[in-house]
Amino acid sequence: MNSDKNHKITLVTRLAYGSGNLLGSGALAISGSWLLFFYTTFCHLPVFQAALIFSISTYLDVILNPLMGFITDNFYGTKVGKKFGRRRFFILIGIPLMILYPLLWITGMNFIYYLCTYIMFEMTYTMVMIPYETLAVEMTNSFEERTYLTGFKAMFGKVANFIAAALPGVFFGLLGKDSPYSFLATGLVYGVIMIVALTFLYFNSWERPITEVKNERIDGVIEGFKKLFIDIFSTLRIRAFRDHLGMYLFGFGSEWLFTAVFTYYIVFVLKQPSTMVSGLNSMSAILQLISTALFMWICAKKGFTRPFSFALGIVISAILAYVLIAVLHLSHIAWLIVAVTAWFGLGTGGVYYIPWTTYVFMADIDEIVTNRRREGIYSGAMTMAGKLIRATVVFILGVVLQFFGFKEGASTQPQSAVNAIVAIMLIGVVGLAILGQISASRLKLTKDNHKIILNELDRIHHGGKPEDVTDQTRKIVKELSGFDYENCFGNNNVGYQEK
Repeated sequence: MNSDKNHKITLVTRLAYGSGNLLGSGALAISGSWLLFFYTTFCHLPVFQAALIFSISTYLDVILNPLMGFITDNFYGTKVGKKFGRRRFFILIGIPLMILYPLLWITGMNFIYYLCTYIMFEMTYTMVMIPYETLAVEMTNSFEERTYLTGFKAMFGKVANFIAAALPGVFFGLLGKDSPYSFLATGLVYGVIMIVALTFLYFNSWERPITEVKNERIDGVIEGFKKLFIDIFSTLRIRAFRDHLGMYLFGFGSEWLFTAVFTYYIVFVLKQPSTMVSGLNSMSAILQLISTALFMWICAKKGFTRPFSFALGIVISAILAYVLIAVLHLSHIAWLIVAVTAWFGLGTGGVYYIPWTTYVFMADIDEIVTNRRREGIYSGAMTMAGKLIRATVVFILGVVLQFFGFKEGASTQPQSAVNAIVAIMLIGVVGLAILGQISASRLKLTKDNHKIILNELDRIHHGGKPEDVTDQTRKIVKELSGFDYENCFGNNNVGYQEK
């Protein structure tokens, strides 16, 4: 629990931090690609009920996201927090709870069972991921080290995607593609992987010591909840975070919608076997790993805006190619699908990596405005917004498919449902990606700008006079925060105001 001054970030540190994303990306990749399909095909739930499970659990979890951020920000005020850390304690107790994951993949249960198990896993996921997302900020102030930590996180995410894509294919071969036990075996094996990864993370990470964190007094539970919601919504007053949030929500939203509809597109529109989906996802994950490494290097040197727009441009062109394959009834369809999926994977690596890299610099910009460290609040706000979008996207997908006559458990679908799947790809996925590009064009965060922010924080905290600020620093503070320099460092009403 010592600061980065007492620790050196080594290759083992980067690997340990990255391994935490085996939960963040892998569990979501498996459930995102297969759980809706599993519910409708093997559990015989109507598509509306299956989509409703995702939406209800996620909307409930939206409350937990900012609450977890708030709890971890203030957990040093407890004896347990002082002993185990305000962030890492929740990673520790999340390790044995990963056994919940296989429970999602049991057939023969009713709607209530599937709803409850999914809610429990989502809550455990949030309890671990919210503090995990803050650790890159806690462990170092260096722009390069944070970029590489989040880069390893993103690369492990691609490893997780590969494992998540390959595992079902392995068990399809061993147990049969029409066997529900293939999915249960996948859940069991991946549950063990997550337990090992989180253990590795816990023993090779650290956070800011209690002496570097301001203790914010809270008078009672009601005042605590008041502080929570005021702080959460106050994050939207920071200009850079608003632009960053648009990149994250629309960029990830396009990817989430694509993931949810892709299996249906391959099976019912392009009329390929479901086993092909596993192979395509595995190949895409490998290419995303290469793409992430490339974007990590580019972003460390060039910033985030143009690389993110370029990555989304690749995604848009790939979606248009998928649609053309279906509309034009092209020959050699298998090879075309493989080629387009490879191109898609190269862009997706950047789309997933860049928003979570820009996130780790938001707390520094916020500190210029509020003179507080609120990493947990930003993690909670970002994850809450992301889950709202994800739940909404999946719910709308279920409603649209149900409206256009999708038949659960059927091997073929009516033409109206097929047309709806194509329209979702073309209008939904592409439309969200374009909105992500627009948001990226507004973000002014660069390596040099961030260095100016850190230098100014250091100058003021060591007794520097505000009136001695340079014109360049004044300009950068305004561009990133949206506030005039004179209204920064707590000279405003942003966030909770202590009595």
